Order: sequence, then C-alpha cells, then structure tokens
Amino acid sequence: MSYTTIRFNRAGAVARITLARPDAANALNFAMGAELLDVARLCRDDKGVRAVILDADGKVFCAGGDIVTFASAGDRLPTALKELIEIFHPAVETLSTMNAPVIAAVQGVAAGAGLSLLSSCSLAIASDAASFTMAYTGIGLTPDGGATYFLPRQIGLRKTEELMITNRRLNAAEALDWGLVNEVVTPEALAGRVDALANQLAAGATAAYGAARRMLLASFGNTMTAQLALEQETMVAAGGSRDGLAGVAAFKAKTRPEFRGEQ
Repeated sequence: MSYTTIRFNRAGAVARITLARPDAANALNFAMGAELLDVARLCRDDKGVRAVILDADGKVFCAGGDIVTFASAGDRLPTALKELIEIFHPAVETLSTMNAPVIAAVQGVAAGAGLSLLSSCSLAIASDAASFTMAYTGIGLTPDGGATYFLPRQIGLRKTEELMITNRRLNAAEALDWGLVNEVVTPEALAGRVDALANQLAAGATAAYGAARRMLLASFGNTMTAQLALEQETMVAAGGSRDGLAGVAAFKAKTRPEFRGEQ
C-alpha cells in the first residue's frame, strides 16, 4: 500500500514506521491517523515483525494534532476531533498491545499527540536535542492518544498533571530523569542505537514480550488476586509455547536459545 503521511518498510524482522510530514512538523491529520492505524494492524498481524521502530523525518518528531485542520473545521471542530480520535486511538491501542515491542526514536520536539504516541511505546530513546511538552490545554483542549493512561503510570500523577496544566517543556535530560524516556544519546548516535536495540529485541521471545506488555497494562485495573491469576495463566501458556520450551532447554544445556517469536 502507498502512504502519503508516513513511510513503512521492513528489514528482516524489524519494521519501521516513519512519520513523514516534515513540512507540517509531522502533525497528526486524518490521513496520518488512518495510515498509522493501517500499519499498526499490519505489524500486529504479521508474525514476521518482531520489533518496530517509530521515528520521524525532519527536525520535529511530532508537533501534535494538525491545528490547521482543526481551525478549518470551524463550528464542526467537535465532529472533526471525534472523527480523528476514532482512528488515532485504535492505532495507539494496537501499537501498545501487540507482541512486537515498539521503540520510539525521538530526534526533536514531541508535543501533544506526539508525546501521547511515544508514551504508548515500549521504549523511548531520545536525542539530547529532543524536547517534550503536552501543549493541549494551551489551546483550550484536553489530552488524548492515551496520555492520561500511560503518563501517570510512567512518571506519576503529580508530574503528569504538571505537564498537562502548565505545558512545561522538558529537555531530554529532564525527560530521562522523570522516566519519560529510557535513554538519551547524541543526535549522531540515535539511529544506530535504536537500530541495534530493535535488532536485539527482534531476536527475542516476541510472544512473551507481548504477553508481558498486556499483563502490565492489565495490572492497574486488577486486584492482586486477579493479577496473580493472570500471571499464572500467562506463565503456564508460555511454558507450553515453542519459545518457552526452547528457552528452558537452552538454559539447561547452557546454550543460547534461538527464539522464533512463537507462542
């Protein structure tokens, strides 16, 4: 399929989704929302995809929603927002729950929906030139894209509310200190570091990664008893999987396991 706002390609088991509206600061519009949803489903359904990189063209990772599109809607703004969210949110949910882990490579500003999008990823690696801001309330709107779900869990309620009501801009070092990103590297090292990490993850137990991701998401809504039951169910299923059996056998034989990403 041909895309107009993103690029999508595969290199072995690693898929790459690149936001590709650099002249519009990679802002999220209807076309990008639809295309993100399409590639997210492709990555979810293709068992050959075992790690995903989410990056962006140009100097900005993603400036958030396309305010030009919003402004042109006039009195239809509520309808336009609803229509965009109805395609953006399924994309976020798919990316955050599928087996293949998603690594955000943040080279510049991540604002609004861009910050929401990276918060849904498994890991985030940032250039030391990157910066992060919520921005929604600065134009009288409220966060979307899972930000109110993921950020309190990642950085805490107090810091999340600070970001959302003051629209404070964090630099990369502050984002690392707050737990918003996993690692900060130089701009020159960003692509190589993310590629190396993606290849490392793509050789791992993909189905187990996905099960762990989904258990973490469930944990905040579960009682301890329910979460322990989910852990038992998931562990037993993993123990019967091809990768689980291979991993245990390799440990016993003191060899390196060869995972196929299979359940």
